[in-house]
Amino acid sequence: MERFFAAALWLQQYSVVLMVLVFAGLMVTVFWPGRRERFERDAQIPLNDDR
Repeated sequence: MERFFAAALWLQQYSVVLMVLVFAGLMVTVFWPGRRERFERDAQIPLNDDR
């Protein structure tokens, strides 16, 4: 049980840092130059007529 509280305390202290790293990774993935075309095409999916 003591390990659980130690892990919970560590997560509480470093969760903001972990979330910033996850957010930065997502932004790099989305805005990578070679992926722009794919994301623009995928953004149009809801606007296309059902075929």
